[in-house]
Amino acid sequence: MNTHMTHPHTPSARRPSPGAYALAAALVLLGTPSKAFSAGMPSAQSDQQIGPKLVVIPVEGMICISCAATVKRAIKGMEGVVHVEVSLESRTAQVTYMPAKTSPERIAAVIDKLGYKAGAPRETQ
Repeated sequence: MNTHMTHPHTPSARRPSPGAYALAAALVLLGTPSKAFSAGMPSAQSDQQIGPKLVVIPVEGMICISCAATVKRAIKGMEGVVHVEVSLESRTAQVTYMPAKTSPERIAAVIDKLGYKAGAPRETQ
């Protein structure tokens, strides 16, 4: 057993090369390799990946804080949902989502599945 191993945070540990830092920076800026290779190429999918959108969905049947928390938790757990605010007072769910991953109709379906009634989603700016 080698008892003379160095800890990764000690000065004697091997450091990544400057090229590794450049590659890491490029991946952070461009995303995954598939995004990097298609960065300048237009496609139908890139139109959907412009950025997050905000939708307001009326929710009928929420009568208490626990109801609002249940709706928020269910929506927040959906793939493509970035942020959720549920208002018991206005009986609405404001959802920021990624259009390439989900849709207002899918979000409304989750609300309906919980036993509440989702109204018509309204896209906002």
